[in-house]
Formats: sequence, structure tokens, C-alpha cells
Amino acid sequence: MRRRRLLVLAASVLMVACGGTGTSPGGVTVNFVGNSNCDTSGQSPYSPSPPNTNSAPVGQPVDEMPHVHVAEGAQITYIHNPPASGCHYSLGTGTAPIAAGVYPGSAAAKLTAGYWVHNLEHGYVVVTYNCPDGCASDLASLNTWYRALPPDPGGAVPYAKFIAVPYPAQKEKFDVESWDWFDPIGPTLNLTEIKRFYDNHVNQSPEGAGSG
Repeated sequence: MRRRRLLVLAASVLMVACGGTGTSPGGVTVNFVGNSNCDTSGQSPYSPSPPNTNSAPVGQPVDEMPHVHVAEGAQITYIHNPPASGCHYSLGTGTAPIAAGVYPGSAAAKLTAGYWVHNLEHGYVVVTYNCPDGCASDLASLNTWYRALPPDPGGAVPYAKFIAVPYPAQKEKFDVESWDWFDPIGPTLNLTEIKRFYDNHVNQSPEGAGSG
């Protein structure tokens, strides 16, 4: 019995060291994890839930990192590839978070995750892509789709909270993320799946409703 109590105590200490846990839709536990350059101090986990509580969550939950602002250019180590939460830069709307829209690789070469993870914190849905050839046709289709989206359902801004940016480090050609959530789209652009994910997760973030 004494040994069992010690094991429980050790597990509790480990949980505190990692930052704790939060419960996501469907009762899935999301670990709250920090590291030396993205500290959890003073924060608790955000427990996301889809806007439409009558539908099952789209995508898969991933471990959460703190939503802490760090200096532009600071090295940030993310625990998920591509990131679905974490520390980020704060430089004002249009810079970090970046402006809504679809960014071709040539226009986004310097847009590292430190800039657009701030968008995730504000409730954006982000499509990341790994396209050595540029994916011009796919990005044109994605841009047409984006421009047809209705404005922010939360009413904070008169446009859809959506961006698409290159992320060469990811495995899949296309992925989609929101705060704490991820859906690997794969080698083919699937606008139907992206729309399902967008409807399910837009504005579900620490600063989603009411922020641009």
C-alpha cells in the first residue's frame, strides 16, 4: 500500500512538472506541456470544444503548449509538427497575428510558426502546406474557397478567420490546424474536409471569440 501511494504521488508530481491536463471534447485528455523556451508558469490548460456540440469533433486533439508572447525572432521549440498551440510573437494585427488569407510560398518565406501560431490563439483555422513545386493550382482553389467563406461567426472581424501558409517541415502535403487540434489532409487538397474542420473549430481557442 505504501508503495502504491508513492507511485501515485510520483505521478502527481510529474503531472505538475508538465503543467497539468485539460479535457477536450469526447473526454479526451490533452496534456499541457511546456519546455525551457515556452514556459507554462501562471497558465492552466485550455479545454476546447467544437462550436456545434451536436457534432463529433473533427480531427484529433494534440498536447497543448502555453499561449505566451515571446520576442520576435526568439527560438521556439514546438512539440507538434506542425504546431497546434504554443508560444508566439505579438506584433499587432497584420504582422503577428498575420492578416487572413492564402499565402503562396514566395510571399511567406519569412512567416515562421512564431507569427501564425498567434492566429491559432485568436481562433483561426490554419492550413499548412509542404509544396516544393509551389502548388499554384491548389492554392488558387484554396483562395477561391476561402473568399467564399462567410465572415467570422463570432462577429469580431468582417472576414473569415482563416490563413494558409507554407510549412516545409511537415510530412503531409496539406494539414489543417486549430488550437489543440490537427487534421492531416494528405497529398490531395480536400476542401470538404477542411470546411468540416473549420466549422468545427473556428474561434475555439484561448482568445477566439471577440478577437481578430
